[in-house]
Amino acid sequence: MIRYALLVPALALAAGAACADERSAALVAAFQESCIAELPNFARTQARAIADNLPVNIDAGVPRQPEGPFNHLKSWIVALATGSYELSAVEARGPAGEVAACAITAADAHGEEVKQDLAKALDLGPAERERVSPDGLRRSAWHVKIQAETVILLLIDATPTNAPGAYMNITHRLVAGS
Repeated sequence: MIRYALLVPALALAAGAACADERSAALVAAFQESCIAELPNFARTQARAIADNLPVNIDAGVPRQPEGPFNHLKSWIVALATGSYELSAVEARGPAGEVAACAITAADAHGEEVKQDLAKALDLGPAERERVSPDGLRRSAWHVKIQAETVILLLIDATPTNAPGAYMNITHRLVAGS
């Protein structure tokens, strides 16, 4: 009877770890497909979201302008078998230059598992920059190559506070600032 009492919690913990690993792997796979397969491109991400009939979550800022500054963020909710996540696209131009970005956010993701799965999937070494902010969020950054272009990969997670949540972002600088 005592063995059974110890076995049930152990099985529950093992099942929870398998679910978390599955969730993390699914999020990293979605990030690879949506954001890393090609350089970030707002119009392409938006076209795919429309084709997939994804519901818009946020559409904020000023859309692309032929001249002058703009900053446009649009996000969609994507459903996976392991749970939903937010896919976002950003395009911006200002004094620092012009950038395009693609990101995935999942409030329930386990940051350390996402980091490990991301490192494995992209063959990443240790983060080139990593710090924990006063609010307890860990920011890890790498420079990676996509289509022969160097881009910034950023992972923000709440692992230091033992809380869930992960944000994976690829940012490509299209034009340097003045």
